[in-house]
Amino acid sequence: MKQITFYDLGLSKPVLQGIEMMGYVIPSPIQEKAIPVLLDGHDMIGQAQTGTGKTLAFGSVLLSRIEKKNNHVQALILSPTRELALQIDEELKRIGKYTDLSIVSVYGGSEIEKQIRALKKGANIVVGTPGRVLDLMRRKALKLDNVEWLVLDEADEMLNMGFIDDIETILKATPEDKQTALFSATMPSDIKKIASFYMKDNYQHIQIKSKTMTATTVSQYYFETKMNRRFEVLCRILDSREMENAIIFCKTKRSVDEVVAAMQQKHYNVEAMHGDLSQNQRMNTLRRFKSGSIQYLVATDVAARGIDVDNISHVINYELPQDEELYVHRIGRTGRANRKGEAYSIVTSREKNFLKVIEKRTHSHIEKLPVPAIEDIFDQKVKELLFDVQATILKDNIKPFQEIVKEIPGHMKNDVIAALLAMCYSQRVGFDYQDISELDKDYQRIFMSVGSMDKVGVKDIIDFLVRFGQIQKRDIGDITLKRKFTFVNVKPNVAKQVIDYCYNQKIKGRRVRLEFAEEE
Repeated sequence: MKQITFYDLGLSKPVLQGIEMMGYVIPSPIQEKAIPVLLDGHDMIGQAQTGTGKTLAFGSVLLSRIEKKNNHVQALILSPTRELALQIDEELKRIGKYTDLSIVSVYGGSEIEKQIRALKKGANIVVGTPGRVLDLMRRKALKLDNVEWLVLDEADEMLNMGFIDDIETILKATPEDKQTALFSATMPSDIKKIASFYMKDNYQHIQIKSKTMTATTVSQYYFETKMNRRFEVLCRILDSREMENAIIFCKTKRSVDEVVAAMQQKHYNVEAMHGDLSQNQRMNTLRRFKSGSIQYLVATDVAARGIDVDNISHVINYELPQDEELYVHRIGRTGRANRKGEAYSIVTSREKNFLKVIEKRTHSHIEKLPVPAIEDIFDQKVKELLFDVQATILKDNIKPFQEIVKEIPGHMKNDVIAALLAMCYSQRVGFDYQDISELDKDYQRIFMSVGSMDKVGVKDIIDFLVRFGQIQKRDIGDITLKRKFTFVNVKPNVAKQVIDYCYNQKIKGRRVRLEFAEEE
């Protein structure tokens, strides 16, 4: 049976150009089933897990069907969060790179006047959160009279967040003859209610069943560490294991770039694979990875869909994916063609529950391994070194050096050989490894009750600690900024002083609570 490609689905030429530039050829199951239904004009419920390609499914259709006949809003896409709205906006702009359509995203937590100005310039497609869309409607800045397409993305999540009334208000403000698409991982009763009230009677329900089993040829392991030790643990894994090649997975393009930059600095043979790279860059990188001239590939989940390589020996989850489905997809990259494969995950103590869910879902066991010690790295690198020495001897091109060896006094030969091995060893290990238990004594971790949602950045945290804690910048280590809180590493000798002096002081107008963080 001929495999379906995007070129078989009826999408417009400019959209196919955009999809090709993103590196996609074969549609995912939800894309293959949903695109023809939407192109035919049917209302639709698409039931599939997060990370299965729903944005491209509806986005490719909207961008194929909408004509830039005026500056009216012709399509509205509702999403539950600002982050998801931005992701959708970003992906639509990549898919629609060769169209002349205007896409505007609107969401809370950002200056509304700026969004109003963007809408006034003209928007063919608006991506937004329900609350901000309603605000703009009340201000008469967003008119939905000409909407021909309405998409509810992550509909079950929007309902869980209490947006049902907002969604119904928005739906009532749109024309009855519009085409509606609703995407959801589950089917709660409120979604069925929306379908019965606001979708045409002949709407189609497409359900993509999630996979429940993983390849039996993949052995799964995990290493537990602290957040700020993640990169060192990755290096310890790579340096202590014999790996033909490996794909290292990160959640975001930014993480990919950061990991690749750090690995290249340590002289690993590694390249990146994500959506911001051109098609030529991706194809060239993939070709070199297949041929073995690149040993490690660091990739996002989206970019990895275009990687079709059967002989990948290892998969490493540098960051865990957002759902079990993506985990299954990731580790399925190794252990193909009945070969044995290994999958490693680097996790903090708080992420172990996610692994338990995966074990239950996939009927598999994920074994905990100790973080490789310096002795493990030494043994592996010396073994590799001696193999290379043996290979060099077999090539029989060492005669000029044998003459030099003869001139070395007998009592020094062992020392000279040991020194040469030490020099070669140091070139093979990029990371300045120390004993992990010693490293953990370098800093004390502190919890702060302020995060990115409070408009606080890393610089603000540093300035706050220096000002109120009366410490030096050199006393501050890694800072992990979360949405509602922050973790800061400080030197142990100033940790109690920081908590005592900074407690209840204000940063960006908000009083901050500090305490020693629980060990992960």
